[in-house]
Amino acid sequence: MTITIRRASHDDVPVMQALEHDAAQAFRAVGYDFCANGPVRTLEEHERGLTQGVTFVAEIGGDTVGFIMMWPVDGHGHITEVSVAERFQQRGIGRALIKAVEDWVREQGFSSVTLTTFRDIPWNAPFYSSLGYEAFSPGEDEHDLLAIQAEEAGSGYAAQSRITMRKVL
Repeated sequence: MTITIRRASHDDVPVMQALEHDAAQAFRAVGYDFCANGPVRTLEEHERGLTQGVTFVAEIGGDTVGFIMMWPVDGHGHITEVSVAERFQQRGIGRALIKAVEDWVREQGFSSVTLTTFRDIPWNAPFYSSLGYEAFSPGEDEHDLLAIQAEEAGSGYAAQSRITMRKVL
């Protein structure tokens, strides 16, 4: 299985939205149906990823099977979304996408990557920990990260043990 990573384009947005919904179905196995039933990233969020940050898609045999979206937040490269089609999960695609973003973040001169995720879901915080990400609390000067946490809490995600993680590059 050869994974090809490429920059996403505007034409990829509908496929990425469908992939995000498909990938979220895995949350049903851990009782987080609200993730599986929840909304996907908006067109505006995808536009931000394409124009202010970077979005990569993963392809296998010409089919798009995953994507990662990142944009700058408080001087960090912030991973906003990682989604891999459910039938392609646990095959190294997420790792390949994260590596592509980390390489891009380094090239852009950022010194770290941040994200928010679920603490106890195996393919969330434990997975990111295996890649060198560590839990941290944003400082008072990291207004945008604090706003992301507040937005997630307002959407009900904080009740499900969300954490913020960072990897220093």
